[in-house]
Amino acid sequence: SFCGLTRVWQPHPRSPPPPWLGHRSRAETWLAGCMAQAPPKPGIAPVELAISCVFSVFFTTNALLDLSADLWALDAPRARLAFLRDWYVFRQWSPIVSPIFLALTLLLPFAVFTLCKGALESICGWRSASRLRHTVDILEAVILVGVILPIGIPAAVSAQEALIAACKGSVTGGVSGGGPLGFFSADTTATLRPGDMSACKASAAELPSPHLLMVALNLLMWACDVLRYSCGGAPAGEEKRD
Repeated sequence: SFCGLTRVWQPHPRSPPPPWLGHRSRAETWLAGCMAQAPPKPGIAPVELAISCVFSVFFTTNALLDLSADLWALDAPRARLAFLRDWYVFRQWSPIVSPIFLALTLLLPFAVFTLCKGALESICGWRSASRLRHTVDILEAVILVGVILPIGIPAAVSAQEALIAACKGSVTGGVSGGGPLGFFSADTTATLRPGDMSACKASAAELPSPHLLMVALNLLMWACDVLRYSCGGAPAGEEKRD
């Protein structure tokens, strides 16, 4: 019977434990010892929070402006799609925003390294912290390295370039050679011909989705920064550092 089998499997009080039970116990003991000896994650300084918020606010604001321009133009496409095309030509190299964007982009490798390091410390147990801190560190690295850089930004840029290309033959007049480096063309008197409206409108309809995704991801990154600062670095039950 089942009860008889369980009695057979029960070890004798004086017999040594089976090998698999001993190995599991040693593994659990080793893992618990590693977690107990792991140094705590340092807390986030106010300066670090301020730098993270600068990144989040800047990219969130840009994504919101793009999304607002999309929705405004699609509300009356016949009169406003020319503006939307000029808007993204302007966004390719705007006098003040683009240099700031370039400066922040140069700092991006350091941000990627810091986030990936924090995520690996949480996954591998190299540092101890509260469960919320571990979750936020892993989530922030996944959002930036796994979604924003390989998916969000390429999708938004390709949709913007597709709009410029689709509406390029639909505009009349304009001045070429815009931007301080002369890489892009600008047109401040663009008007759409009726025959080209459908292609331009179809390209414009693809823009809100990637821009809305970028708004949501940047807001989530902002929330992770605030949570990472608020929960500190000490595990639950330990005294937080001042």
